[in-house]
Amino acid sequence: MDHAEVGPELAVPADVPSLVVTCADAFSDDAMIRWPMPGATPAMLQELFRVILEPYVEFGVLWKIGGCDGGAAWLPPGVAGRFDEIEQSARAAINPLTDDGGVRYARFWDWLGAHLPGEPCWFLDLVAVAPAAQGRGLGRRLVMHGLDLARADGCPAFLETSTPRNVPFYRSLGFQVVDEQRAPDGGPMIWFMQTRAYQSTCRRD
Repeated sequence: MDHAEVGPELAVPADVPSLVVTCADAFSDDAMIRWPMPGATPAMLQELFRVILEPYVEFGVLWKIGGCDGGAAWLPPGVAGRFDEIEQSARAAINPLTDDGGVRYARFWDWLGAHLPGEPCWFLDLVAVAPAAQGRGLGRRLVMHGLDLARADGCPAFLETSTPRNVPFYRSLGFQVVDEQRAPDGGPMIWFMQTRAYQSTCRRD
C-alpha cells in the first residue's frame, strides 16, 4: 500500500531521524524558528528538532504520515499542561545552537507559552510536511486527525502560527483567530487560533 494511503500513525523512536529532516526542511524559513535562531544552519535546525521530537515520541504525542513525509505533535490536555516543563528541559541543548546563548529563544518561547489557554485543550505544537511531499493533503490529514482526538475528548484545539497563508488553511478546518500580536523585541507577528469546545466538559488528565 502506498504510504500516502495510510492515515496518521504514532511515531516510534526509529522514525525520529527521518522526521527531524522533514521538520528541519519544512521550517527552514519559518519565522518562529528563524527569528530566535537567525544564523542556524541546516545541521543546527536538525539538531533543534531532534531535541524537540525525542521527548514527544516518548510521551506518545508525535504522529507521522506518508512514511515520515509528514509529522505533527498533538499534545492532549495532560501533556499540554506540562508543555513548559518539556520545553524548558530542552533549552540547555538548544542554547548552544543560538548566537546569543539562548536569550532571544527563551524570551520568545516564554512569551508564546504565556498565551496557552487556561482551559484544557489539545495543542497542535507543530505540523510539518517535507517540501517534496507538499500538496498531497498530508498536513490537512494530520491536523484533522488531531481535531478528531480533541472532538472525542470534548476539548477545543489550539495552535500558534507566524505564517499568514496558514491562517485561512486553519480556518477551513474550524479554527478561529482568538488573538494576534507581534512578539517582543520586534519579533514576528503571531496568530493564536482555537476551535470551539465540542462538549461542555473536557478531561484534565
